[in-house]
Amino acid sequence: MIAASVIMVAGLTLVALLSQSEGYRLGGVMVLPLLAIYTFREPLSPVIFGIGAIAAWIALWLLREYTLNHGRRLFLASVTVGAIATILAGYAFSLLFPGQLSFENAEVIASIFPGVTAYNVMRLNPDDRRGDLIAMGVGYLFLVGVGAASLLVLAEIGSPTPAILALPTSDAIHWIGIEPHGSVYPTIIPDRITIALLFTDIVIYEGVRKRYDHRLAGIIIIPLLAVFSVRYAPAIVIYAIGATAVYFLLSYVHWTTLIYGRVLLAISLALGTAYVLVIGVLQSISAPGIILFFIGLFVGIGAYNLHRVAPKNRSAHIRISAGLFALFYGILFVLVDIPSEGLLHSGYSPAAFLGIVAVGLALIEMYRFERSIPDSAAFARESVFANVSLDDGDLDGSPLVADTEEEDR
Repeated sequence: MIAASVIMVAGLTLVALLSQSEGYRLGGVMVLPLLAIYTFREPLSPVIFGIGAIAAWIALWLLREYTLNHGRRLFLASVTVGAIATILAGYAFSLLFPGQLSFENAEVIASIFPGVTAYNVMRLNPDDRRGDLIAMGVGYLFLVGVGAASLLVLAEIGSPTPAILALPTSDAIHWIGIEPHGSVYPTIIPDRITIALLFTDIVIYEGVRKRYDHRLAGIIIIPLLAVFSVRYAPAIVIYAIGATAVYFLLSYVHWTTLIYGRVLLAISLALGTAYVLVIGVLQSISAPGIILFFIGLFVGIGAYNLHRVAPKNRSAHIRISAGLFALFYGILFVLVDIPSEGLLHSGYSPAAFLGIVAVGLALIEMYRFERSIPDSAAFARESVFANVSLDDGDLDGSPLVADTEEEDR
């Protein structure tokens, strides 16, 4: 876990510096470090990532050339096509190389990044794309080198944290010549259920964003926290405490330095990574290290998104996100056999009551948002144009018409 954290922090620092100094997007804030981390866990990851990114790019090109879609619609289309292509490519490679792919449920999040990368590259000026892609390639190789060096150093001194990269299933570890440690955990939640929850959450997230102009914790954070809690009961508590602490630290950094945007997000992600690394060092966990690692990333994303929400809506943001978590975990509780280390393994408990309360508070906030939307008829009546009539207007004497006619002559 230490090596993965070093790669992540180094990658975030690299992206922040190049974004601030050269204007490079590098595919996204987290793309390069995550791709480097996945390469150590599964050497086929760059190939699968490339297939997803190319598919997303083709979809974006077609939409831009033959439709009037733009902005958020293009982003969602890119993420969706990239995710589908990535999942299908991973499935195809698993058939070609049986036993080769060893991804956990936590790593389903990777399927969104090819689409994010394609969208970020598409937003660049055509003249800048080549330089950005070259910088991405060099940055990726640099982070792989950082990861290999970290693993070699840690192999000599030992690591007290759960394994993320040095697993027995990793071919890259054998190529480097490092003694693997850790073990492979059995799959508890079928991939189809995880993917269905993710796409359901995307629909809910975008629906709330479009109707109420309100952002939730993150586009896929909530269902994945529910998935993590099936394997590791303290996941939601670790996330809640970490996101709160990082939010206050992030607010302090913003107000004292005026840093914002991608650089502020990189700082938030680095703080979240450091937070879970401390937990991994001090506490022995019975879950895959990749789960704790992603909780750290979610802490950073959640704190950053909370910082972006208007102060008057932050309580609603927290309540709706908590209610959605309870709802998604309730679905998993019904569909999956919860293991002994999972949340609510012993059945209904005070935690179940808290979940019911969270859903109730979320419904109250949704009702309040719904009531705040003005009635369309009343909105039309109150418009400044409601009583405007052109029947008595002197269009021929209008200076606007006169100027236009003068220009036409």
